[in-house]
Amino acid sequence: MPERLKAFRKEPKISYQLLHKTAFDESQHLQLRWRALTTMGPLDAGYFEKDLETALKSKDWFIRNAALIAILSEPRDNAVKWSIEALKDPALMVRTQAVRNLVGLEAKETENLLWQQIWDKKNFRGTESLWIRAHIAEALARMATQGSVKGFQRLILDPDARLHKWAILGLEKSTGYKLSSKQEPVEVQRQKWLARLGVDVI
Repeated sequence: MPERLKAFRKEPKISYQLLHKTAFDESQHLQLRWRALTTMGPLDAGYFEKDLETALKSKDWFIRNAALIAILSEPRDNAVKWSIEALKDPALMVRTQAVRNLVGLEAKETENLLWQQIWDKKNFRGTESLWIRAHIAEALARMATQGSVKGFQRLILDPDARLHKWAILGLEKSTGYKLSSKQEPVEVQRQKWLARLGVDVI
C-alpha cells in the first residue's frame, strides 16, 4: 500500500480517474477492483467519499467489504456510522469486517448494539454459532464495563469455545478480578471462573 499511494500521488488527477473507473468496472478482475477501493480511503477519503458510499451499497458483497476497509480513513463518525449499518448486511464477511472496524475504532458507544448482535439469529446457522460471534465477543471484551458482567457470564457458558477467552477477559475487566495467568490454557481459566460464579463445571 505505501508504494501504491506514492505512485498515485505523483499524478493525482489521472490516478483518481483510474481508481474510480477500475473500482466500478465489472469487467475488471476482482483483485484490481478490491485494490482500487481499498486505496481510495488512505489516498484521499474526502475526495472519494461519494464513491465509497456508492460501493457500500453495491450488490456485490466483496465491494461492500472493500469499501468498509477504506472508510476507516474517513472521519471517525462516518466510519462508525457505516460500520453500524453494515452489521445488518446479509453477507457474513461484511458483517465481520464491520465488527473489526468497530474494534479498531474503539467504538464503545456501540456496546449495547453489539450485545444484541452476538445473540442475533442471523449470526447462527441453525444452532451453530458463526465465527463472527468470536469477533463480537472480542469487541465486547475490549469495551467491557462494570455493567456487563452478566453478559460475560452468559458467554462463558456458550457452547462455542471460541468465545471463552473473550468472556474471561470481559469478566476480568468488568469485575476487577483475575483468577489465573495468561499462560494457563483457556479451559483451565474458564473452569476457575465457573467455580467462582457458582456454576457446575461442564
